Amino acid sequence: MKKIIITLITGCLIVLVSCYSSSKITGSWKSPKQTDKTYKTIFIAALTGNTVAKSTIENDLEAMLSKYGISTTKSLDEFPPSFSRDSVQKDVLMQRVRKKGSEAILTVSLLKKETESRYTSGNYSPMGRWGYYNNFGGYYNYWYPYAYSDTYYTKDEIYYLETNLYDSVSEELVWSAQSQTYSYNGLTSHSKEYSIMIGQQLKKDGILK
Repeated sequence: MKKIIITLITGCLIVLVSCYSSSKITGSWKSPKQTDKTYKTIFIAALTGNTVAKSTIENDLEAMLSKYGISTTKSLDEFPPSFSRDSVQKDVLMQRVRKKGSEAILTVSLLKKETESRYTSGNYSPMGRWGYYNNFGGYYNYWYPYAYSDTYYTKDEIYYLETNLYDSVSEELVWSAQSQTYSYNGLTSHSKEYSIMIGQQLKKDGILK
């Protein structure tokens, strides 16, 4: 009987651990230039060479934004997986963004656990030494080489994500958020949870109405 009880307890613990997930926003920032301007068309770009993760996250963000009445274009639809290893220059991307009539660009960066030192809780501002965040060109050119390298996307238990929103005309950073997800099932299994959380934060910060 004792062995049976121990076995049952162990089994329950395994199930609980395997299902455990916790996602939270660790900080968000809104440009002081951003007043009451809203966006009705957004280009979504998950900056990762992992096609499954890219597709899952972009699809879930699209579903979330559609609930706010926003029309979206996904980067994976415009640049198929075969483009992942090729150099999609920032100018080429921006031409496509403007051709589709997207007013803003929503980017998601999937970072390794080892980059934890970049993340802070409480008040957050992507300024200071992270100067390249201030415009889309600088951000895209900085992260693109890392996003499509073999060592960029990992299966760490703690995933740190950075989500940025850029105005497609000025290319200036409008909004930024950092988040972390604790998961034993992989990041993509919690993509919907992450997308809903981002939508709530965008609304809280006055970007979405």
